[in-house]
Amino acid sequence: MSFTNEKDRSFLTYRGTNAGISIDKVDIEGVKNASHIHMTGYEGSKNHAAYLSLLKRVKAETEATVSFDLGWDPTGEWNPQIKELFPYIDVLFMNETEAIHYGRTKTAQEAAREFAKDCDRVVIKLGSSGSLAIENGKEVFLPAYRVKAVDTTGAGDSFNAGFVYGFLTGKGLEECLACGNACGALNVTAYGGNTGFPDKEGLKEFMGKKKVEETK
Repeated sequence: MSFTNEKDRSFLTYRGTNAGISIDKVDIEGVKNASHIHMTGYEGSKNHAAYLSLLKRVKAETEATVSFDLGWDPTGEWNPQIKELFPYIDVLFMNETEAIHYGRTKTAQEAAREFAKDCDRVVIKLGSSGSLAIENGKEVFLPAYRVKAVDTTGAGDSFNAGFVYGFLTGKGLEECLACGNACGALNVTAYGGNTGFPDKEGLKEFMGKKKVEETK
């Protein structure tokens, strides 16, 4: 459950049957049928070895590309071993706070540059400021689309979906960021985790409209 007010939001989570799901039980034969997999659920040293093992197998035994959203660490550990995963990740997602914690740096940009030494594509979500990404030494920042936000729940996941859509359809780094920013922006215009999320045509229409507004 997500609780949102004018200043902040918080979550109440009950894992239920999800508590019985383990990364160790992933069927690698099934993964071989996928062109891309998106991963999350990292919990530091608690499941680091399992994630590292799976990522190595995905890279060695399948043709799938991998995106990975590290997410918030409720333990406060911010496991420094996380860097062992980076060489097996095609698109690494973090928000600004997570990047600073994992990177142990003063800014998310500094953290991104450090992570990019081991990861092909590092993407940092900066909330209302926009997003930045580093790919093969190329660094791109893109400001956020301006919308009236009513609920930020799910904005990060929506950004991920937009960026991955761009990535899988062969778009360049800046356009991938634009797709991510657009999906994140649309998501916050409605209450709920995915109520405002667009389909492909809705995304195209929104981005086209915003581009016209920028030229005026």
